[in-house]
Amino acid sequence: MKMDRTVEHAYKRACFQGRSVLARWLDRVFFSVLGALSLFILSREKILSGALLFVLLILFVLWDKKRWNIFKKRLWQCTAESMKREEWLQAEAERIRKEGGTVLYPTPNREELMGLCLRLGEGTAFHGFGAPQTNLIAQAAALGCSLAFHPWGKGAEPSRELVLERIRRDAPKGERLAWRRLIRLPASRYLLTGCLLLLLSICLRRALYWRLLGSLCLLIGGVRWSFQRIVET
Repeated sequence: MKMDRTVEHAYKRACFQGRSVLARWLDRVFFSVLGALSLFILSREKILSGALLFVLLILFVLWDKKRWNIFKKRLWQCTAESMKREEWLQAEAERIRKEGGTVLYPTPNREELMGLCLRLGEGTAFHGFGAPQTNLIAQAAALGCSLAFHPWGKGAEPSRELVLERIRRDAPKGERLAWRRLIRLPASRYLLTGCLLLLLSICLRRALYWRLLGSLCLLIGGVRWSFQRIVET
């Protein structure tokens, strides 16, 4: 699936929890270095630690690539399914109206249905979609109307060009200011890593190094979490 560069960047931010390319690389490098430092603290082997650094970095890159490919596949499938349902819904609604029925979409709640029944009067035939809701059917009958639910169907398979156009049209709008995207980055991975390192410091040698690494992770996670709370309020 070929996307425009701006559209692809917008969906990648959605796929990676709002992280930009720079933020993803910072995360990869940080955790790769963290893994290499952990091995060095345990073994004091510079060569092995350096090799682990590059292996972890490659694994992170491959994992993100796989995650992005899965996201694209699901995005395409969901968009195509949505378009097929929309086509079917439009044709079904047109058929119902020609037969004198009234289409209810989306399905109203009890108060909204009561208002429709009182406004349109007795004998009105309502038609909804999805699983039958017996309480709404009973309420419509009590007010002299009828309500039937139609199971969902699917229209024809949309063309590749139409699906791509819909994906471009529905691309999420990102923040224009880079600093806003930066402070909204998720802090959970840093907080969890920091807690894990502090726990490991209890049972591993050279506890001071583990506590320093854990404190660094908690500091980064805490700063991110604080900025997130400030922006949200």
